[in-house]
Amino acid sequence: MKRFLTKLLILPFAVFVLPLFILAALCPQWTHSYNASFLDKMERLESLQNPKIILVGNSNIAFGIQSDIIEKEVGMPVVNLGLHGGLGNAFHERMPLFNLQKGDVVVIAHLDYHDDDKILDPELALLTLENYFKYWKIFRAKDFLRLAGVFPKYAYKCLFRFLTRADKEPASPTCYARSAFNEYGDNVFPRDIEAGESAPSLRHPKVDAKSLKRINKLYDFCKARGADLVIAGAPILSGLPGFDLQEYIGFQNRVESLASCPVISDFTDYVFDKKYFYASNLHLTNQGARLRSERLAEDLKKYLEKR
Repeated sequence: MKRFLTKLLILPFAVFVLPLFILAALCPQWTHSYNASFLDKMERLESLQNPKIILVGNSNIAFGIQSDIIEKEVGMPVVNLGLHGGLGNAFHERMPLFNLQKGDVVVIAHLDYHDDDKILDPELALLTLENYFKYWKIFRAKDFLRLAGVFPKYAYKCLFRFLTRADKEPASPTCYARSAFNEYGDNVFPRDIEAGESAPSLRHPKVDAKSLKRINKLYDFCKARGADLVIAGAPILSGLPGFDLQEYIGFQNRVESLASCPVISDFTDYVFDKKYFYASNLHLTNQGARLRSERLAEDLKKYLEKR
């Protein structure tokens, strides 16, 4: 009985108490990682008091935008909140809420609008937010059950990194580091390698009502605060086996039929040749990012002239 009671006491300590201590006392442990750029992006978001352009999405935004082009053409400051696809669309859509003001324009450019309204990789989300507790408001009540399931594993990884002093600048420059981002939140690591044969196979994007319902709620939230929310095009890699432009036309039609917010782009304007993609069908080369930014700037100018 005594041994049984001891186990009852040790188990919650090992699963909950010790991980909480590690989180509070030994974190952060990923301060130089790609996802740590979240902190710099949020700092810029919170520092901008004038009406601004807020770009929202996964790494297609991080690796696909030159914000200074948009800022110059549109005449509004820009913050690039693009981060990591593993976090999921719902995570990215909550990032602007930390400084949403009258006159802001939130631009969503997802690769698809088909998800289970979940944080896709809860461990990655913990790695991103660590013990920056002010940003834990990104998590919704329903997210915490999945977060709890991976929390002990995440905490013990933190302990290992603390003991091995693993949290340091990469030994050589890489695009997957915090240092690869500029003051806007754009990934500016030199990129001139086109997507090779090893790039992921083409997957035509999907749309579901649940995802658009969440975006429509965000649209209503923005409108109530005098801000705009729009949907723009994301990069489309042409030339892969199975590529069919009609699929993307149908994709846009489905988005427009379910979205309350304006869709400001013709998605087919964002079809680019393979030479403009960087080792993936998600990320653009520096030249590709410039072309994409010029097109998005034109879409934004047309929208703002009409609103």
